[in-house]
Amino acid sequence: MALDELHARRLATVVNVLEAALDRVEVVLRSFEQGGEARPGASLLTPEDIRQVRAKMNGVRERLGQALERFSIRRRKPDPRQVLAAELSTLWVVLENAMPRRLKGYGREFHPKDRADWEKLMQTLLDDVEDIRRIAVTQGSKSA
Repeated sequence: MALDELHARRLATVVNVLEAALDRVEVVLRSFEQGGEARPGASLLTPEDIRQVRAKMNGVRERLGQALERFSIRRRKPDPRQVLAAELSTLWVVLENAMPRRLKGYGREFHPKDRADWEKLMQTLLDDVEDIRRIAVTQGSKSA
């Protein structure tokens, strides 16, 4: 059964996002296996934990593959500008959520000087992310 093109694109995007997240989880698992996460106070995964996580990840990948087949979805690698736009959007959200006005829910206020310095840092980083977006995503698409 083939889906409407917009639904098919959305499902393909979901698959790409899930696969990328699973790839990042795999990097962490390998790090545990190589002792890279062994720092004081760090909780370690046992070899059995890692095996179980990988088995679940394989199940997720199998279901995704079955869904692609069931709905006649062809996987496409996203355009590099789409990847950049998504990553920059994620960074923007993280930085915006780190603004002092958003951190009030953590129960403590910044010291006024620290608040001003932190807000300036976050705003500078937000501006940098916007500049990168303008150069790599917005401006770049005009010359293509």
